[in-house]
Amino acid sequence: MKARSLLLVPLLSVVAVLSACAGPMPKADPSEAWIGLQEEPSGVLMAEDLDGKRLNDGRYFEVKPGAHTLELELIVEGNGDDGQVNCETGIDYSQFKAGEHYKLVESSLGEEYRVKLEDSQGHQIGHSKDFTCMPG
Repeated sequence: MKARSLLLVPLLSVVAVLSACAGPMPKADPSEAWIGLQEEPSGVLMAEDLDGKRLNDGRYFEVKPGAHTLELELIVEGNGDDGQVNCETGIDYSQFKAGEHYKLVESSLGEEYRVKLEDSQGHQIGHSKDFTCMPG
């Protein structure tokens, strides 16, 4: 195989992975609660784990009614030479309801990051634990 062809293999792999993430969002299951994510322009908020189990799609959570622990990853682009910062946090909530839509909303003030859980009316019903951040 030529060197040029060998370079195409990793490139095509990256394109395939990114196109899977950019696919359409699935329809919400009415027997479960849907939890979407909203981030600030400077960050990327992703769903990581649900009740200790890794998720396949980082764009949302879909949970059975009741209590759950949601683990999140926030990737923030630094200013200038500061580079990227990777942060992790979690949210525990005990009253998820079937058919309801919730939203995790990220906000930051300087290097202080927060995520709040909102119900479908926009009322805050939970918030993140402390963030653990490391340079990316």
